[in-house]
Amino acid sequence: MIPTRPTAEEIDLCVARFYAMARKDPDLGPVFHAAIGEDAEAWAKHEAKIAGFWRNSLGLEKGAYRGSPMEAHARANGIEMKHFPIWLNLFERCARASMRPAAAEGIVALAKRIGDGQAMGLAELRRRGGPPVLR
Repeated sequence: MIPTRPTAEEIDLCVARFYAMARKDPDLGPVFHAAIGEDAEAWAKHEAKIAGFWRNSLGLEKGAYRGSPMEAHARANGIEMKHFPIWLNLFERCARASMRPAAAEGIVALAKRIGDGQAMGLAELRRRGGPPVLR
């Protein structure tokens, strides 16, 4: 748990800023557009889902997110390892612009841990040729 948690409003602002910038990013934009499309309603739903992920992850709103980030990223086409540091840098800029300094520091540290885990998990899935088969 991070000592100073962002408010729900700070999270919403950060997520909105992040996606506004990510959609225009030459590396991240095509990946997000391929996964979400161009429909404004689809983007609004995605942003709400991701804001819920952060509220849930930070203990602000239990049950605000349902799903598996690893599964979602494994299904998405076009994600490369080079995208993770770009994502983190952009997220950090948005967090610092949207949150009180201590709250931004904490969520950025959590985002780094989550991003590292996602990158390692995707690399392992690709090395194995897919998810393990459970019998």
